Amino acid sequence: MSEPLSIIEVLVCPNCFGHLKEDLEKALKCQSCGFLFHVNPFGYYDLLLNNSIWQIDSTTVEYAHIQEAVGLRFYNEFLRPLLLVEPFERVLDAGCGMGVGISELARAGYEAYGIDLPHLSRFWSHADNPPKNFFCCDAIQLPFRTDYFDVVYSLGVIEHIGTIDGNEELIEDYWNARTAYADSLLRVTRPGGRIFISCPNKSFPLDIQHPARGRIGKSIYKKLGVNVHRTWGKYHLLSYAEVRWLFCDRGTARSFKPLPLKGYFSFSGFGYGFLKPLKGIVTFYINNLTRFLRSSFLNPYMLVQIRK
Repeated sequence: MSEPLSIIEVLVCPNCFGHLKEDLEKALKCQSCGFLFHVNPFGYYDLLLNNSIWQIDSTTVEYAHIQEAVGLRFYNEFLRPLLLVEPFERVLDAGCGMGVGISELARAGYEAYGIDLPHLSRFWSHADNPPKNFFCCDAIQLPFRTDYFDVVYSLGVIEHIGTIDGNEELIEDYWNARTAYADSLLRVTRPGGRIFISCPNKSFPLDIQHPARGRIGKSIYKKLGVNVHRTWGKYHLLSYAEVRWLFCDRGTARSFKPLPLKGYFSFSGFGYGFLKPLKGIVTFYINNLTRFLRSSFLNPYMLVQIRK
């Protein structure tokens, strides 16, 4: 593997993509537009253009602990084997959460970076995630060089792009935010590189990862732990067809491949209550979906490889 570059050589201004220079106070200043980016109180560079994002705090301490606990299993059983299908050196996790995968990749010698919203940085600090590998920024305005990464993955993120509070309520022009997100990931991926996207499949009417909205939906979710949702129109989840449109039909990606889900889930949500008796059936079904069914309404989850 080649020697990693310094952050000055890797990062660019998210506003104009201009060159950044470190000043005497360890802030990064854009040499083109003059934007100044500081280290936040937890020791990580804050490369956000919109300070209101600091108000979004969608990760609870409990959820952070869950992410940390399952992160190593996910890395060993799913992420690492997926990445190693092809040679790579530079990798970005856009929406890294606790950043377990990036920390493991960096320890293995890869040039690996994780980005997420600034409230995650307090958890990064507690976990001793190195500041040279983790940055606070918006996935819509990535502060990395064009055509830099061999692999970009953004898992369980796209359904939160274009929302008011980082959860499920959509803003009016949410598709503009999502096209900007797709374009941002494509820009930093090298030609021939891979992008991995995942989220619950909008075309499948059941979702156990996100809470329901509306009186009836909330009542069902409270009793059964399942969000029964519509599969059409304005909704925060995306279908395979919508993601293909974002990255390929209107974007610059040249291929789109639905992937198997084996190893992706720990199925912890099926360990109790109404769902517990279904764990074995659901595990077998998801782990053995045929190629034909992966992009259909019969797949509860969307996982794709996009080739630039």
